[in-house]
Amino acid sequence: MNVLFIFLDGVGIGPPTLNNPLAAHTWPALERLASDQSWTAPLRSVHTKQHVVKPIDATLGVEGLPQSGTGQATLFTGVNCAERVGRHFGPFPHSATHDVLRKLNIFQRMESEVDPIDNQSSASTFANAYPERFFEWVNGRGRWTVTTFSAIETGLDLRGTNELQTGDAVAANISGSGWPDPTANIAPITATQAADNLVRLHRKHRLTLFEYYLTDKAGHGRLDESAESILANVNDFLWRVLDRLDPAKECLVITSDHGNIEDLSQKQHTRYPVPFIALGRGAHAFENVQSLTDVTPAILRLFATETA
Repeated sequence: MNVLFIFLDGVGIGPPTLNNPLAAHTWPALERLASDQSWTAPLRSVHTKQHVVKPIDATLGVEGLPQSGTGQATLFTGVNCAERVGRHFGPFPHSATHDVLRKLNIFQRMESEVDPIDNQSSASTFANAYPERFFEWVNGRGRWTVTTFSAIETGLDLRGTNELQTGDAVAANISGSGWPDPTANIAPITATQAADNLVRLHRKHRLTLFEYYLTDKAGHGRLDESAESILANVNDFLWRVLDRLDPAKECLVITSDHGNIEDLSQKQHTRYPVPFIALGRGAHAFENVQSLTDVTPAILRLFATETA
């Protein structure tokens, strides 16, 4: 079986106010994912054999506003990294979590516990493409994100311009527009094309992770595009993923690390719960997920039972 894990940064389940773009418009793909519900509070939990929907905790029992560094480290290891650090920290991984990330990140666990699909060198892969300037920036500052740190420490190659050109990676903004390498001549693609590329890549690996962070940027007010425009792009992308998903063979997992975009009255993260969705084969394995700490362990248990 295969799991496609789509991580949406900075998306919480907040009240349906005028400041919540998740409530201000109809988002067909999001509602389809949530069993005909908007991604707003109260989100009704759904538990069936092939569909689990619920809000889950992102505060991790720690005071203050959740942050990406500890939230993502928790999400991708199953270890409460905010508790380990003693506070929420971000956006980069705290040094106190580096050892946990090296040993227990989801890529590392997949490579040690799950056999790859025939003729593939790895059981898991990270679908995002990174421009050359990202690597130059990291080399200058030594600051990997949680996901890139996890991939590198596992020995996975990060995808770049070449893979994006051949459709073997997906740009962080989905379309690839504005790719910061003028010599590469990257032509923007539609959300549908990007979804097709992701699904094709996903079918070559047991676990494929794609990270979308512009939802968080929009919540912080750091984009020229509106939050509604960002959500429209996500909606189109996810609609195509849903159309391509084979629920008899594949499982789609979607969640976030903390709230943000659901409250545009301010530019900080929120303490709202985040959406958790599992759709397709083995989705019932996620029925007991309650917080960020539970997601990676549930994915690993799914593989242990479904591929036994």
